[in-house]
Amino acid sequence: MRPVDPDFVLLPLTRDGRLADPEALGQLAVRLPEATDCFLFAHGWLYERQEARQEAARFFSLLDGALAPLRDRITPLRVAVHWPSKPFADDETARSTPAPPDLLRGVGDLARSEPGRLAPLLLAMAEAEVPRSPEEELELNALLRRLRQSDARGLLAPAHALSFWVMKRRAGEVGERLGREHLGPVLAKLGAKAPRLHLIGHSFGAKLVSSAVLGGLFPHSLTLLLGAFSAFAFAAEVPGTQGSGLYHHVLAEGRVRGRITVLYSSHDRALGSLYPAVTGTNEVYRADPGRLGWTRDVVARSALGAVGAHGVGAPSMDLLEAQRTGLPERPLVNVDGSRVARANEWLVGAHRDIYHPEIATLIAMAAGLLQGGADGPRPRPITPLTLTKGGAS
Repeated sequence: MRPVDPDFVLLPLTRDGRLADPEALGQLAVRLPEATDCFLFAHGWLYERQEARQEAARFFSLLDGALAPLRDRITPLRVAVHWPSKPFADDETARSTPAPPDLLRGVGDLARSEPGRLAPLLLAMAEAEVPRSPEEELELNALLRRLRQSDARGLLAPAHALSFWVMKRRAGEVGERLGREHLGPVLAKLGAKAPRLHLIGHSFGAKLVSSAVLGGLFPHSLTLLLGAFSAFAFAAEVPGTQGSGLYHHVLAEGRVRGRITVLYSSHDRALGSLYPAVTGTNEVYRADPGRLGWTRDVVARSALGAVGAHGVGAPSMDLLEAQRTGLPERPLVNVDGSRVARANEWLVGAHRDIYHPEIATLIAMAAGLLQGGADGPRPRPITPLTLTKGGAS
């Protein structure tokens, strides 16, 4: 049996969403009845398993600090998900999958050795993709136009854009299967003994946990940290289209028992600048000039972690102010973390800058365990509901 980290359970997944280590789910099933609150964290893009373990340990260390005032009230269980998030890598989790090799593996070598073959390959791969919602269709259509108009010398950006699309799609599919086939059945079997579930995702991990709710999970809170998917994914009507966002039903049907909290930062260059670049900035407008084309272009280039959730009438508040006033009792709340998540890392800016006590505290507040106060966050008053595992958060 593989050693289990004493502080958290690591659930490694294959690229098609199966368990790379079935024993990990067994360990989780044993520990779940002992907990009052289960915090599940999903990492973002480009993490191998050991890196995911290290980042989860860092994340949970900060979260433990935020939960310290609650040590006599709750018994937390920490769970980290690792999913194959490197499009060009052949890491341990990917090798455990008997599926065919990742189609994107080797694209970089092909661009250098036989650039003439790259254009039709990327185009065929993009044409095989199937968008699931209007905002995804706008992104994919913009990418297809770029691929059809590019020559071999200009394909570096489209190649990266396609890998970005495939990884985003993979995060969603893996997350949906995680909820439907793995975590959902385990929690359902526990019934009233199941702990309150709090899902937290960073970057593409935010898409993974949102998709896990589509797959059948009913968490007490959903916290999305600099989420790398469309700002209109929760919208009842995606502007410039006649359809709703992919996760609209999560919000409309109340699948999250407490609130959805969206953290964004104006310093996130990966989502503020690179996301528009890979999802086709101006490509929609060029194909369809006029007000409608401009509107669709705005949708195609707007990322959740850069501007917050749009099209849902959600209030927005500052992260530091929230520590004093608390979060409003609304189904979805946007939180501007620009005064905290402000790192200036090359190329991506503050996209990885989520490891702050204030952000850990936000998660505990989103979970309904802490409330704001003039002297800082403090435990919420005890009520009969907060004393029960399945109580409202």
